[in-house]
Amino acid sequence: MAGFRRWGVAKFTKNPESSFKILTAVLVITLYLLIKDFSSPSVPISKRDSTSGARIQYGGWLYGSGYEDVEKAEAVRNAMRYSFHKYREQAWGSDDVRPVTGETLNSRNGWGAFIVDSATTLVLMGLWEELALSVQHIVGIDFTTTPSLVDPFETTIRYIGGLVSLIDLSEAGIVPGDIVTPEIRAQLLRQAVTLAQALGPAYDTPTGMPWALVDFELKKGVPLHPESQPPEKATAQGLARSGSAILEYRVLTRMTGDEVYAKNATVAWAPLVWSPWSSALPGIVDGPIDWVTGRPVGRERSWDAGFDSYYEYLLKITLLAPPSDQQLPDYAQRFFQAADSLRTVLTTRTTPTEQHPMQHIFIGAQNGNTYINQMSHLACFAPGTILLGATHHNHPDLHAYAIALLEGCRHVYTSTPSKIGPGGWNWHPLLQDRPHITPRTEEQTAQLSALGFFASYPRYELRPEYVESLFYAYRITGEQRFRDWAWEVFQGIEQFCKAPYGYAGLHDVFRPRHTDFVVEQGAWQNMQESFFAAETLKYLFLTFAHPDVVTLDAWVFNTEGHPFRMIR
Repeated sequence: MAGFRRWGVAKFTKNPESSFKILTAVLVITLYLLIKDFSSPSVPISKRDSTSGARIQYGGWLYGSGYEDVEKAEAVRNAMRYSFHKYREQAWGSDDVRPVTGETLNSRNGWGAFIVDSATTLVLMGLWEELALSVQHIVGIDFTTTPSLVDPFETTIRYIGGLVSLIDLSEAGIVPGDIVTPEIRAQLLRQAVTLAQALGPAYDTPTGMPWALVDFELKKGVPLHPESQPPEKATAQGLARSGSAILEYRVLTRMTGDEVYAKNATVAWAPLVWSPWSSALPGIVDGPIDWVTGRPVGRERSWDAGFDSYYEYLLKITLLAPPSDQQLPDYAQRFFQAADSLRTVLTTRTTPTEQHPMQHIFIGAQNGNTYINQMSHLACFAPGTILLGATHHNHPDLHAYAIALLEGCRHVYTSTPSKIGPGGWNWHPLLQDRPHITPRTEEQTAQLSALGFFASYPRYELRPEYVESLFYAYRITGEQRFRDWAWEVFQGIEQFCKAPYGYAGLHDVFRPRHTDFVVEQGAWQNMQESFFAAETLKYLFLTFAHPDVVTLDAWVFNTEGHPFRMIR
């Protein structure tokens, strides 16, 4: 039988040993919920802070300030139109279009990832003709078959997140009734349920933490590349894979009335939230994690790739779930413990140089006792998420820290000729004589001296994290400078990334290779992932749109940029 296993009942059990393992896992997780024995010092948080919370969005806009910047919002809307119609001409029904050559690409199981992932962006931009085409395709997708293995993490945040968000937006009256009729709404919900049921075998593990992949034909979970990894790592994965489904499945439970989705997602991240394994940093979970035992198989500590959205969801569930949820104080406590560890241990200042005396702060990582002075573009989500948490839960001490992190991300962007930041960079942490990662080329040495950092991964892959944080910063503080910074980014994307069939990433942000403002083909990456439409363009547009468009006091965004309604 395929589908989600019911709480406490081993639907997928094949033998007594499996039954014993699953029963043991249920008992252990129940113990987590009863004891909640955190080995690290707690961060005080009142019950009021963890439930009702303070107003999030800035309310002091006066005399027309804060209203829609019509010209800039329309420019971003036109970029979405261009991206959508080039995709429609070349690759309709496929997952993506290659923006330089126009070829099709199926990297997300061939269900039309661009169509599903971009639909909520079309809604918020009011692009109704494009949305009608998308909805017509979405209701006809066969989510039960695919020629490839399925990634539960990516599929949940993109497809299920996109589907339930589209339903939420329609029920809020934002979508015209002739595009999402009651019948279409029911079909969209059936599609979300069908896909969730097909993903169910992912959660059939001793701990409830999901497998890395699911074989839809065999209806079972499978590990990621077991043939190329030692046995102890074949069942290991980063925190984000187990800790980034609770928002989507809480919403699906609300819509269907079936608690199994929310329960399975809660079980999946319980070994992270209520981990019995000690960590050197309060609130930070060591990884990767073995999903068979729940035990860390490494001592990596990070808010960066592979770890990021777990911490994001720790906060956002406190906004999404109703105040009556008894676990909210625990989630908030863990988030602020982790944020404090990030600030005091994983964040370091840059060492001033003669050419660049200004200091910046960046987020690093730990591997055991070693500090890793490396940050990727993905970690630029942290300023916005921390600012969101600091405002809602009244932690003013984290407000200035979040803004300083955001200023560090902006420095990386404005330091390049393209005014677009690289995918990864390093720095010389202040007071560290021997940093873990040092320049390897003359160019990197020159960058470190002139800029205070050097690019270890100079590519830009159309990622949204920096503009995501700018969106939060503008909506929360009301400061015009964050709109100005977002416009800088959009201008760089328009000038250097616009390609014949969409938008292409850059091989090297320091070498955009433009002649008369036309980028040569060799400077581009022939790839445009669906998150460009789902997140990058959405967050840019919302930064210039009227603040009442999906206000932060009523909507919570998942890690793929899909908004869910707060139900109080």
